Amino acid sequence: MKWCRFVMLAAMMALVISFALPETTYAASPDYKIEINKKTNKLYLYKNGKVAKVYPVATGRSKSLTPEGTFPIVVKIVKPGWKGIPGGSSKNPLGERWNGISVRGDNGRTYGIHGTNNPKSIGTHASSGCVRMYNKDVIALYNTIYEGTPVWIHSGSSNNKWRGDSRVGLKPASGTVKITGDKVNARTGPSTGSFVVTQLKKGTVLAKKGVSGDWYQVRLSNGRLVFVYKAYASSSGGSVSPSPPKISPASGQVAVTVNTANVRANPSLNAPILTKAKKGSKFTLTGINSEWFRVKLSNGKTAYLHHTVAKKVASSVSYLTVNVNIANIRSAPSLSAKVLQRVSRGTVLTRTGVSGDFYQIKLKSGATAYIHKSVVK
Repeated sequence: MKWCRFVMLAAMMALVISFALPETTYAASPDYKIEINKKTNKLYLYKNGKVAKVYPVATGRSKSLTPEGTFPIVVKIVKPGWKGIPGGSSKNPLGERWNGISVRGDNGRTYGIHGTNNPKSIGTHASSGCVRMYNKDVIALYNTIYEGTPVWIHSGSSNNKWRGDSRVGLKPASGTVKITGDKVNARTGPSTGSFVVTQLKKGTVLAKKGVSGDWYQVRLSNGRLVFVYKAYASSSGGSVSPSPPKISPASGQVAVTVNTANVRANPSLNAPILTKAKKGSKFTLTGINSEWFRVKLSNGKTAYLHHTVAKKVASSVSYLTVNVNIANIRSAPSLSAKVLQRVSRGTVLTRTGVSGDFYQIKLKSGATAYIHKSVVK
């Protein structure tokens, strides 16, 4: 039923079609951040590290409906339409403004901070996942924040300090960006769900003003700030956003900490999604950097989980005994994986995890390997 509610919510939000482009696009100065406490139903707006404003809000009817983590604002809409109801109508539940947040790489149309036609719900747990505000408050917020503003959502304590993931959000940058693709879309925010302002020709050089994940913020010749995808541009000069650190080998297990996590083919929020994993799902860890976990799937394929959706957990060490005459120890959790060594009946092995039909084990050399469940007990 939870999944059904999520699908219904996503379908409804996909109908947010009535809009007006933001009149102004802001640079990442001053530095704004947002904290939303689901427990107290308060939204804290931070300006340069200090709380500038506190607003009452409404969040999900149950704890699981409003996602927790740190996510960027990627699209802003004036008088959003909803499910065939035009923007500005008193029957429209989205109110006067929509500030869409990208939850684990989506386009900012499923979850958002928006107004309401039911002001009595503010301060309660009443929504299907979004964050509601009084219309006057959401207009003030909309006029203040910029696309790329990080939003930290939690249900813990608030102490007037923003404690979200510092890697999320729009960071100031300088230098230039050169368009390397043909007819590259310049968007209002750092997402393919943000509105297209114009298309840029190959070879166009623009001033770089910021970096948000896989996007550059650049200034057009008319002064407007827009975002272009890094894959279709190159950066030079100034303070260039560093490439993600190299993934270092690691072992152990990673557990999903959110209701549904995207498991991606590459360490990028725009990489193809190989599968989705439910909260509590565990994966064999093979590598790590400051943003990504590299994991091994049950089919032996390599995949990636972002730090905002998973955490490293202690492996539950136990012991296995080989119960067949000869058993293969493999390099990956697959019957087609390379055989590292063969062991005889009665051999005791150190179990460190599980991956599908295989146990993850630790060899005497310290290396991680795998053995099929059918050959041990």
